[in-house]
Amino acid sequence: MAYKIITNSDANRDISNSFEYYQKIAGRKVAEYFFRDFENALSKLKKVTYYKKIHNDFHRLPLKTFPFIIIYKVDKENEIIKIFRVFHTSQNPEKYP
Repeated sequence: MAYKIITNSDANRDISNSFEYYQKIAGRKVAEYFFRDFENALSKLKKVTYYKKIHNDFHRLPLKTFPFIIIYKVDKENEIIKIFRVFHTSQNPEKYP
């Protein structure tokens, strides 16, 4: 059974800011590719919940094309994946959530 995916406000802001950035800098088409890359990662995540563990119960999944990682936790009992951040990998590592 596929897990339900939810995002918190930080992750929603990360996605929105990234989409707007790509739209402003590179155009709407690139922004849409970014969002499609993100959605494809979510599809993978629904099927295979455990990718690289980074700290305690946090895991990360890189996007295929764009330099971002999805940082999330898995709630096995309720079959929920909670996304905490969508982090651009070229940012200062001290900002790493």
